[in-house]
Amino acid sequence: MTGRNRKTSAFTLLEVLVATALIALLAGSLYASLSIAFKARRSALAAVEPSRKVDLAMQLLAEDLRSAVVPNGTLAGTFVSQEAKDNHGRDSDSVMFCCTTCSPEPQEGIGDIRKVELACEPSDDGKTQILVRRVTTNLLSPVALDPTEEVLCRGVFGFGLRYFDGTDWLDSWDSTTENNTLPCAVEVTLQLDDPSGRNPNVGGYITSQVILIPCAPAPTNSMQVITPSSSSS
Repeated sequence: MTGRNRKTSAFTLLEVLVATALIALLAGSLYASLSIAFKARRSALAAVEPSRKVDLAMQLLAEDLRSAVVPNGTLAGTFVSQEAKDNHGRDSDSVMFCCTTCSPEPQEGIGDIRKVELACEPSDDGKTQILVRRVTTNLLSPVALDPTEEVLCRGVFGFGLRYFDGTDWLDSWDSTTENNTLPCAVEVTLQLDDPSGRNPNVGGYITSQVILIPCAPAPTNSMQVITPSSSSS
């Protein structure tokens, strides 16, 4: 019985070390590339976060204001606003009105008309404001119900409202003194706090939008004509 001589081949220690070094170099290059990409993504998200946050709040505000109903009873209460300043002298306006609901799936206790209040509250640290939305749905309840409160926007520097009566812009509106009518349009100005915090008296991102109220009285020929507009900086 004869045996065969077999030659075996394997990696030398030097080859293993070289391969390991190349893999480590490749992994380091890949990590650096991914790190730069993730950093750029975080910077991009941080840059658009203020405008995105304000746009979402503005969409909800506009939806409520466009659905405002003419004040004429229990289910259509007064449209009343209040011009105010916070402890730092910044705009902190509020408004309360009734509007129609656009809920696609009505639930028990939720009717077609709801009362909405938009206002600002001081933040926990007292440096900024929080824009909140309080909604009361069952307006015919025999007992007073607490409204449902939700936060629309945090880090608010100022929240200002103006009302167009067809001729002039007013700083406040009370339907009881305006023949139970709605303003023709509402100008909403929302400004966020400066994230750098360098100067607490100077705000950051600001946007302003004019919202037309469909149920307001039709302007006469002598009244000025306005169109919806928005601006930001």
